Amino acid sequence: MCRSHPRLSRRSRFVALSVLILATLAVGCLWSTPGQGQGRAETLIIVRNIDDYVTNDPGRQYEYTSQMLDQSSYDTLVTVEAPDFTKIQPKLAERWEITSDGLTYTFHLHGGVRFTSGNPLTANDVRFSFRRLKYLEDNPSFFMDPVKDFQVVNDTTVKITLSAPDASFLAALAAPPTGILDSKTVIAHGGTDADTAKTADKATSWLNEQSAGAGPYLLTSFRKNEQAVLERNAGYWGPKPYFGKIVFLHVKDGTTQRQMAERGDADIAQDFDPDIVAKVTPGAKIKIVEGLSMNQVYMAVNTNPQVSKELADKRVRQAISYAIDYDGIIKGLVRDAAVRPPAMFPIGVLGVDTGMARQRDVAKAKQLLAEAGYPTGFPIKLNYWTSPLLGVPPEPLAAKLQQDLGAVGIKATLEPKERSVLITEYRQGKPQLMLASWSPDYLDPHPWADAFYRKGGPAAKRVAYDNPKAVELVAAGDRELDPVKRAVIYKQLTQVVLDDVPFIMLIQPKSFVGVNPSIKGYAIHPIWFVTLSKLSR
Repeated sequence: MCRSHPRLSRRSRFVALSVLILATLAVGCLWSTPGQGQGRAETLIIVRNIDDYVTNDPGRQYEYTSQMLDQSSYDTLVTVEAPDFTKIQPKLAERWEITSDGLTYTFHLHGGVRFTSGNPLTANDVRFSFRRLKYLEDNPSFFMDPVKDFQVVNDTTVKITLSAPDASFLAALAAPPTGILDSKTVIAHGGTDADTAKTADKATSWLNEQSAGAGPYLLTSFRKNEQAVLERNAGYWGPKPYFGKIVFLHVKDGTTQRQMAERGDADIAQDFDPDIVAKVTPGAKIKIVEGLSMNQVYMAVNTNPQVSKELADKRVRQAISYAIDYDGIIKGLVRDAAVRPPAMFPIGVLGVDTGMARQRDVAKAKQLLAEAGYPTGFPIKLNYWTSPLLGVPPEPLAAKLQQDLGAVGIKATLEPKERSVLITEYRQGKPQLMLASWSPDYLDPHPWADAFYRKGGPAAKRVAYDNPKAVELVAAGDRELDPVKRAVIYKQLTQVVLDDVPFIMLIQPKSFVGVNPSIKGYAIHPIWFVTLSKLSR
């Protein structure tokens, strides 16, 4: 699944100033309300653009801000944390066993865990949460696709049986949509885990404004496009979080966010791009925290001969990959605020060898074109949507690619369109060359392998990519439980797709956050941005 939330253009100075004034007034009221019980030191103020909101229901949400809210409100069985995103760590499950055939996972839960309602968390709640996620058939329901059966062994033991071995299953269970819900509370508000949940479940409207989890925080207030408030869970079973209250304020404009952080009106500003970072003077009120996202900006190369007979020849696709000035893109266009893995596996997941990345070779590109029968090149269309590609401006990137392809005789005509229009055409497999972006579902190589390199995968079908060897390796990588052997498989798959070139990886952007220097423990997370319970002042 591709999650993409483009940043909006900066607003006029008048509108930005108005937002700043309103937000500042709102901040001023946050710790002055009688009976609130939290001083400024224990209140964390985060400003970000939160207009990506759809729902806070863990079984339905798959947007950026809700991921952060739900990760803090609903504990998962396992987790992954910086700096090693390949290591699965225990959370609600203190330990687990996997049968030798890779089909059955038995999780042993921490005893004594209670939800914010006071209800004990048991294996029945795990079963309910996972069944509800599966049968809601909403955006994140695919997390439960591998599961054949859920079995409660006793109050602290749950057994999950898969239909086939899936080495990525544990990593998937760290994602916020797999957070464990208080089944009694959710059922009392219209929830169900029946196989009719898609139409029968009525708990979402209640879950949008409060939480029913056992996480370090609970959601106590949510006003769309205004603010969200998390409060510390006094009965949390794990380490007590430092902040008693966390307030998210909706501030669209990154420049306004920077001003608020520099004034001390916000502790954290999350929507910084390289342009904003360049204007920041680190000081007593703000510093820049940098981390690597696992987002990707790439070019899709359609292999369907009915779309482009030229691109159907892999020598032409290879020529295009050799024609691109990758260093010029990274160093020039995005000013080193990115890296580039060799294929559609981001740096940070298992099996990525940066030494395999293709380098520009104009002479080789021309040679390949001549061998394919196009010594003077050919015309082609390059599509891209007009909104930013996960913070990367598309117009200069498209112009750069047009120039690079032109250097080997390929005459690219640029055809920008609105994202809503173009994403539909892309899903229908219509563009010849296409600039697009992708963000992670969970931190394992399999979701990328399955999406981009398996025949019929969500991205592969858009470019008609079909290589039985790639399909074989995708399946092998998902079956293999030994991480060392899995890494070898994904390197083999990388070699195959570098030869086929259905996609060309261009940019893996870095993330930048403005943080008050008094805030400790901020580490950028590629799924939920930051683990809020690890922060302190």
